[in-house]
Amino acid sequence: MAQGGGGIPFSNQPWYKKIFLFWTYDGSHTTANNLYELAFDPLVVIPPLFIVFVFYVASVDPAAVSGTLAMVVALSPVWLPIFLFVFFWVTWMHYIRYMFWFSHEFVLLEVQLPPEVEKSPLAMELFLTAMWNAGGEATFLARIWRGSFRAVFTLEIASNEGQVKFYIHLRKAFKNIIEARLYGQYPEARVTEVDDYVTKIPFNLEEYDLFGAEYKKANKPEAGTPGIMPIRTYIDYGLDKNPDKPEMQVDPITNLVELLGHIGAGEYLWLQIPMRAYKKDEWYGFYKAKSQYVEDAKAGLKAITKGAIERAQSFVEEETEKKKVGSRGSTLLSGGEKLRVEAIERALTKNVFEVGIRVLYISKKGATVGVTNGQVVRFFDAYRYPDYNSLGAARGVVDFDYPWQDFNNIRVNRVKNNLFFRYKQRAYFYVPYDQVPSYMTTEELATIWHFPSSVVQTPALDRVPSRRSDAPTNLPI
Repeated sequence: MAQGGGGIPFSNQPWYKKIFLFWTYDGSHTTANNLYELAFDPLVVIPPLFIVFVFYVASVDPAAVSGTLAMVVALSPVWLPIFLFVFFWVTWMHYIRYMFWFSHEFVLLEVQLPPEVEKSPLAMELFLTAMWNAGGEATFLARIWRGSFRAVFTLEIASNEGQVKFYIHLRKAFKNIIEARLYGQYPEARVTEVDDYVTKIPFNLEEYDLFGAEYKKANKPEAGTPGIMPIRTYIDYGLDKNPDKPEMQVDPITNLVELLGHIGAGEYLWLQIPMRAYKKDEWYGFYKAKSQYVEDAKAGLKAITKGAIERAQSFVEEETEKKKVGSRGSTLLSGGEKLRVEAIERALTKNVFEVGIRVLYISKKGATVGVTNGQVVRFFDAYRYPDYNSLGAARGVVDFDYPWQDFNNIRVNRVKNNLFFRYKQRAYFYVPYDQVPSYMTTEELATIWHFPSSVVQTPALDRVPSRRSDAPTNLPI
């Protein structure tokens, strides 16, 4: 589960786990979205229905209710210790991780883009690979006694009234290392420690409007889980090559940069990607034996091949011929299936991050442009492509489509305040707002967060004014 440090989504759990996970955030949210698409929240609807059901049974057969209660009490020596252990263990891990989190000092680095970006997104992938750090948790005792956990980095692109800037939020201890790694790939960039731009917005719902969402990969049944099938990356777009005419390249990040640069006074549009290195699946300090990511990748590859074989066998009637067809395996894959297989296999060779993605559109009352809300929902549409995964809005203000989901904006206002708080605190993993992450490789991350080439002439994009160079060696002293 998310609280334990990453896990597979509710929809991909076996039925017996869904019974226990139904009451979690991800479980109830998934069920609400799938309940005839009417978004009835189980946490609101089912408890009253259960109480009505109990009263009905008690009126019809009181002995059944009293017998059930007697059985529950009689079995309490079995289930009560287990329940108390899980409850106190989870509470303890939340507490020590909360203390560990606030024992570190964090900084925000502003990255001013080079005047000329001639490198492909591969340079950013190499930088992100250097950021992949699975250390920090030390021994088992360090995890369960001090609450140690892996470093969380946050990649950000923020447009404040149309001024677009790139940021990295991280522990202060990593500052010099990250600066050196970034200069190694982009020596013409300029990295500066700055005050947090979020704190400069005195956000409150009386003066500001907020529309925001958190994103997940779409579910691809043929690939196992949302974390397996990659999105279409810069390699698929051909951006790993450096052609003589860079203006011929098609980079989907230009869509995002242009959108960010076209907001006006009193408007703020922010993209945030909290991430940490994927090490192992874990439950509150305990590592699991198998990697669900690898297992699901294998299952996904097997499912794609099996589907191709079954499709080919459907054209043959004799059993002997069907066996011959089945022995051909991967040679039966269609063009789309080959793309999926190649994408998954390439992803297995990359370093993987657990990531969260959120976008906020904040505006002063009266400055809100309604159509921008729709652009937030479709923020990553430029990355949608057949046979690949996609990023879609899964949580946030987008959850409220029907009048019975909220009364007098009580819930939606709470969601808005929570979204701003999570963004400000860069909270996604562990406490105080842990969520189920998506798996993304360094290649995928470099696709959605890299420096646009010099061909992108967005005036609001912050670049170093001129190319820096060393002074001539023959200057007079």
